[in-house]
Amino acid sequence: MTETKVCIHPVHRRLAELCMKHSNLCDLYENLSAAEIQELWQCLKQNADLVCKLDELKQLTFVAHLANDEEWKEELGEKIKQLEASFSK
Repeated sequence: MTETKVCIHPVHRRLAELCMKHSNLCDLYENLSAAEIQELWQCLKQNADLVCKLDELKQLTFVAHLANDEEWKEELGEKIKQLEASFSK
């Protein structure tokens, strides 16, 4: 059985903190300071960038697999590992 590794990127942790600060989404936007709203937007943007980058690398890995290009697949695997390693910092 393979070990499942769960990593949480600092941006995900901060998003959770900002969201847990208030009981619902309406309260969230009504009660956050301007600085917190800006930080929330920055976290959401960074999260979207991380997801897109990881998805892109995984899709390219599949293309490398279909092309039987083991060297490219290994390269992409390393990039994925580096990105995922940043999740636990």
